[in-house]
Amino acid sequence: MKRSPLPDLLKGIIVFLIIPVHILETFIDYPGRESIFGKTLLMLGGPIGVPVFMMVMGYFIASSKKSTSQNLIRGIKVLFLGLLLNIGLNFNLLLKIKYKGWQFQPLEYILGVDIFYLAGLSIIILSLLKRINRGQVWIVFVLILLISGSTSYVNNLLMIPSRNYVLPFIGGEYPWAYFPLFPWLTYPLIGFFFYKTEKRIMEFIKNNKSISIVSCVAIFALVLLFSEFGISITTHLSEYYHHTFLFFLWAMGVVILWSLLLRFWISKFPNFILITFFRWLGKNITLFYVIQWLIIGNISTEIYQTQNLNTYWYWFGGIFTITVVLTWLIGKTNIKLAR
Repeated sequence: MKRSPLPDLLKGIIVFLIIPVHILETFIDYPGRESIFGKTLLMLGGPIGVPVFMMVMGYFIASSKKSTSQNLIRGIKVLFLGLLLNIGLNFNLLLKIKYKGWQFQPLEYILGVDIFYLAGLSIIILSLLKRINRGQVWIVFVLILLISGSTSYVNNLLMIPSRNYVLPFIGGEYPWAYFPLFPWLTYPLIGFFFYKTEKRIMEFIKNNKSISIVSCVAIFALVLLFSEFGISITTHLSEYYHHTFLFFLWAMGVVILWSLLLRFWISKFPNFILITFFRWLGKNITLFYVIQWLIIGNISTEIYQTQNLNTYWYWFGGIFTITVVLTWLIGKTNIKLAR
């Protein structure tokens, strides 16, 4: 069966935008992060970053022919990879804490709820949802509304004064919880839901082109109308990580428009060099993501948020080039990470 180019293109562009955001967050000083350039980077990596990646993942979990046990094992592997990555990217910091007495809580970094923890838990939950035979689509739809709509309430409910390392995986505005299940589980659920309803959606679009065009125009208008609100959330990371229902709606509008744009682009220029490159990145997204974080995480311990914006392109050019080369070289050895 021929591999669809769109998911790889979507993932490739996402991972291309990851390095700029991570460098900005960890290397660049406050004036640089608050500059128009800094805000633009955050904006580019926001609604078309993790949400799209998680939707693509949810789509492929729904389409997977693997057994429930195989998918559960995969989810556990991704969780373990997340643990190893957190230790690896913070290794320099953990050494400073142990041998130089730096006053940081190591568990906040080892158990920081990053994207691999979210992905692993999502794979496990979606694998169990696939076991439901009756009303599966409606259950998923209700979960999408429930999780996206109740995140604000859950965030308040799960915030407790004492230090906790379990609740942040679920929700609550803990500083070390970047991608908790509330609200982020919503996005793989949407990918799952889209797979289950894709034929009906595509048939409706084909048979009702005028309605589809009007809908796209309306979505574009609404995204534009609420762009100030959406950009404000995207560029304030604590609000972005724990966003609520209104931002979810705005982000979904951006994702729909972005996906349609890339679908058009790839249909017109399938062999364009950038498309080929981004698709390669998409196919190697896990390896690329791990390498860039190992590099950026350990360097940032030494220079955390001290670099002037003028140095940005040197850091980006060097780290991106090294990451691409290492991804290609390691890929040649056929070393496989959990996908």
